[in-house]
Amino acid sequence: MPQRRAFALPDGALSYLDWGAPAGAPRMVMSNANGFNAYTYRHLLTPLCDRLHIQAVDARGHGFSTATADPDKPLSWNTFRDDLIRFLESGPTPCLLAGHSLGATTSLLLAEARPDLVSGVLAVEPVIQPYLRSWAMRVKRWFNLPHAANGLVEGAAKRRAVFADREAVFKSYKGRGAFRSWPDEVLRDYITGGTRERADAQVELACAPAWEAHVFRSSGTYIWDRLARIKAPITIIHGNVFSTCSPAVTRRMARLHPTARILQVDGASHFLPMEFPDIVRENILRISGRA
Repeated sequence: MPQRRAFALPDGALSYLDWGAPAGAPRMVMSNANGFNAYTYRHLLTPLCDRLHIQAVDARGHGFSTATADPDKPLSWNTFRDDLIRFLESGPTPCLLAGHSLGATTSLLLAEARPDLVSGVLAVEPVIQPYLRSWAMRVKRWFNLPHAANGLVEGAAKRRAVFADREAVFKSYKGRGAFRSWPDEVLRDYITGGTRERADAQVELACAPAWEAHVFRSSGTYIWDRLARIKAPITIIHGNVFSTCSPAVTRRMARLHPTARILQVDGASHFLPMEFPDIVRENILRISGRA
């Protein structure tokens, strides 16, 4: 089982899981999706811990991280990137980055900003808007007009935050909505790492709905200039069911990075790591050189 540890930041700490370091094993750091947490990926990552030194970080405002997460203050996804840069600098580098959704995009942004820290990036369902749409979303934000992320923002903001206990969370989520395709053990891991006990003996979501909505609200910024400058090897894995990585995005990435490995998993949704963990593991090992 991974050990939970804390990494100090100027305004709190990042919580992270560490599976230990096998002799000579390369370091791999996993970053979570918005609203998720590091423990969500326990089932995915544990089978790899004899070949890699795996660490999985709770992003700011998620899981057991205590760094400031104020939904009333301006937010850029560069904040998550900069947190991760500090974390990487605390251990051996360069290392492999893996991420899902928000975590995948964060990993790509970090690879551009600090190539010295990164040996490769595995981005699963990165959140990247097509070239023209990203510009359109930026303009719409300037004028406070409706844009593509609004539905996600509204849905997150309305999310129920408090439950009687963790079993009540499980019963509420099992087989529904985003969790429809999740195995029970993964859903329970998500709940274990993503809820905390309250003084009244109930439990609440560790990622506050207002923060999750704020993160969605801040998505969609134009980043294609930064994606073009990445030098590290890239692997992108995406689904074809409600994916955040559209064909327009993968075609442009393939032109920018002809050596990138871009894999579409038919039948997979945005929750590909939960639905097809073997494919994600195979590609983690491939990009780490441990296949």
